[in-house]
Amino acid sequence: MNDEKYIRYCFELAKKSLGKTSPNPIVGAVIVYKNKIIAEGYHTEYGKPHAEVEAINNAIKKGYKDLLYKSTLYVNLEPCCHWGKTPPCVNKIIDVGIKRVVCSMYDPNPKVNSKGIKILQNKGIKCKVGILKDEAKQLNKFYIKWITKKLPYITIKSAITLDGKIATVLGESKWISSKESRNYVYKLRSIYDAVLVGINTVLKDNPKLTSHNFGRNPLRVVVGDITKFFNIYDKYNVFKDENKTFFFTPESKLTEIIIKKFNNVEIFEFKEKKILLKKVLYYLAEKGISSVLVEGGGETNWNFISENLVDEFILIVAGKIFGGRNAKTWVEGDGVKFPKKAYKIKFLSIEQINKDFIINAKMVK
Repeated sequence: MNDEKYIRYCFELAKKSLGKTSPNPIVGAVIVYKNKIIAEGYHTEYGKPHAEVEAINNAIKKGYKDLLYKSTLYVNLEPCCHWGKTPPCVNKIIDVGIKRVVCSMYDPNPKVNSKGIKILQNKGIKCKVGILKDEAKQLNKFYIKWITKKLPYITIKSAITLDGKIATVLGESKWISSKESRNYVYKLRSIYDAVLVGINTVLKDNPKLTSHNFGRNPLRVVVGDITKFFNIYDKYNVFKDENKTFFFTPESKLTEIIIKKFNNVEIFEFKEKKILLKKVLYYLAEKGISSVLVEGGGETNWNFISENLVDEFILIVAGKIFGGRNAKTWVEGDGVKFPKKAYKIKFLSIEQINKDFIINAKMVK
């Protein structure tokens, strides 16, 4: 069907802004007159005009203003009807006289949810909602979780050997996966708002946690006792550059001294000895962080899993076996006592990059 064809094209346009609009959704729009696309647009960046406005403005620039009242607007998310960084999109749609609007899904934002469509319908504009709805939800999974649960979308990413190891018995981990797979991860980081690790990962691996010039750099989040770095900061990449790092750490008298040392670090103290991950995530969500890529070790991964905080897994499986009863695995912690208590996942896809396999799965909740 033509409606599906044009909505799929909206998806492709929306993907151009992955990692650029957060915490707003990614949205694409096309304007069709007599089965021909006369204009298109997408939400390019947070604070910039929305996709519908971009498409309409592009149509006018191309000299198609007089065709708009005979055209259909396709968009993968319900047009907004409230003032934010930009004016309501429904106003622009009404003003130019578009006669029909087709969108994939209602906006879950309570300020919009079905209200935008009702405003358009009350102005005599025909509306159709629900085309490829499931695909549209997958496209904006970060936004949906953030706006409905007030929490960021959590993905655990780990590069592992076939026997599930993330390091050898000596703790060596560079490199398990191929260069192509590592580049895939750098691109992935540019899509997520934040990358989170436990403090032991920083101490052991000294990661940069950046996109390595494959896109924007995510916020770095480190969970653990920051006083372990006292007087040895210069060794660690998370302190060295201008990229932002958030530390969530137990309360300490040394923290005030540490805070004064760095411009790129913000420190958040917990009175509890054990840092509560859900508290961390709520705080990040309040800061507009809608997605977090967890790249920690086995203990950090287990803490997220056992607290039912994980939405998705991305496992890069290399054709290697390390062995070693004491070699680190990608999930550790206390574990479950009986098979029936296992945490269940649903496999979504498997793809190959060089000689590695990328397994994508969701946590079954």
